[in-house]
Amino acid sequence: MARRKRDDWPDWLNDDVIFAELAERELAERGDLPAPKERRPLTLREFVHEFWDVLEPGTPLAWGWALDAMCLHLEAAARREIKRLIINVPPGTMKSSLCNVFFPAWVWAELDPGERFLAVAFNESLSLRDSMAMRRLVESPEYQERYGERVQLTRDQNSKSQFDTTARGRRLVKPITSATGARGNILLIDDPNNAAEIDSRAHRRTINNAYDQSLSRRGADPKRYVQIVIMQRLHEEDLTGHLERKGGWEILRLPEKYEPEHHTRTSIWEDPRTEPGELLFPEFRDEQDYQQAALDLGSFGVAGQLQQRPVPVGGGIVKSWWWRYHAPAHLIPSLPPLRLKVVAEDGSVTEVDAVVVPTPETFDFTLTSWDFAFKDKKDSDFVVGQAWGSKGAESFLLDQVRGRWDYVKSKAALLAFAEVHASIPEHLIEDKANGPAIISDLRSTVPGLIAYEPEGSKQSRVSAESSTIQAGNVYLPHPSLAAWVSSEYLPEWAQFPNGANDDQIDPTTQALQRLKQKRRAWLKAQEKNNAQPTALTGLAGIGGQKPSMFRR
Repeated sequence: MARRKRDDWPDWLNDDVIFAELAERELAERGDLPAPKERRPLTLREFVHEFWDVLEPGTPLAWGWALDAMCLHLEAAARREIKRLIINVPPGTMKSSLCNVFFPAWVWAELDPGERFLAVAFNESLSLRDSMAMRRLVESPEYQERYGERVQLTRDQNSKSQFDTTARGRRLVKPITSATGARGNILLIDDPNNAAEIDSRAHRRTINNAYDQSLSRRGADPKRYVQIVIMQRLHEEDLTGHLERKGGWEILRLPEKYEPEHHTRTSIWEDPRTEPGELLFPEFRDEQDYQQAALDLGSFGVAGQLQQRPVPVGGGIVKSWWWRYHAPAHLIPSLPPLRLKVVAEDGSVTEVDAVVVPTPETFDFTLTSWDFAFKDKKDSDFVVGQAWGSKGAESFLLDQVRGRWDYVKSKAALLAFAEVHASIPEHLIEDKANGPAIISDLRSTVPGLIAYEPEGSKQSRVSAESSTIQAGNVYLPHPSLAAWVSSEYLPEWAQFPNGANDDQIDPTTQALQRLKQKRRAWLKAQEKNNAQPTALTGLAGIGGQKPSMFRR
């Protein structure tokens, strides 16, 4: 058999190791080798402390209870006490090193050297970085001295992206969208979404579909398959949001600052903090560091990446306390008060009573506004129709229908809604998706169908109408009379543009745009009438005052 060249030897195999091995064999032959000392098993926490200097020499290890919480849940997953685990934690808290480097090395050392890991991430280069770091740890003299009899890497499969143990264990790296054919018993998904592309619905659906259609079934043994997702929140529809809606996951959510209303409790642990604003990891990031991060990230970055809920307190572009409400005058005294949380610039929160006014008995203008989808699949957009009325500068949302409907059901919904609101003469339909076809089919049945092309992008339209909402000119039905306001409508506005849906926002901005146009047209007509010659003023009194042609 050909001899292996010394240049091909691994870095850890040097003269000291060889001489120590020869000396140990000689002592064993003489019977002078002392009995090996029994070593106490290490917890994951103890393992990290023991081997930290191997990978980070000269860098002090900052440790806090947040890392203890992650270790506790990772250990439970390794023992199959938790089969599906999500860890949401801010960046820079050692999550990748703990979960992708120390954790699998600890599993091989203390539990099972034959365990098989499949590691995926959006950024494959970072996965390879962690893979090489783990290989350096396992091949280090320190690790081999303690666990060498238990954990040895094979010579024939020892690369950056895959290395195996002699006990048939494996650590394999794959891109998150190309894991077909790869299998493992512990799946490690680290930061699956690309922060630069998170606003792209196509990107979010690609990652979610990669999990649904591939990663969810990559277990070598389905009964022992453990899935661990480690990530910061970026969007309501990121992989965590997608999996949370499916259900069946243990979620360890570790926000940078404690929020009592979002207290985290899992089946084996709960957040020890009690005071609002307490920091997660002051040993690593203190208040000054947090404030700088908040300044850099902005409100949505703070909400997602630091607080692990991708909706800022009080809402995003449109704040929850800007909305006003209306109800029939005779019902207002019996309705429960609406308390709104107002968030100041310094983050302090106060409560105020919402403004509730009587619903006008008549309106200057009325219309319905529609946003249609292409199909009725469970993950497609909703179809939404809204009824609006305008009185002076005020706009009132009067009614809404919403559902995932196909073309036939969408037409039926419009016909039924138009019949309920028979006095409304104008029906705006966004000029895309099924809208043009529905207009063509129903033009002779429902008068007043108007193909409408809103001005600007979704976000620019919301930004343009946010001042109208902030000024208190938009009124919603009282939530006690229309449950969908609090359960569907307001959450969607609070999450925009990071929410999973925006189908209720589109017909709202469309309606507000159109009502502004109608008010301007009416004012222009008034100015024109006032500028007419007055020689025939006597005719104005014939038959009483003539109403404006633009009023409804």
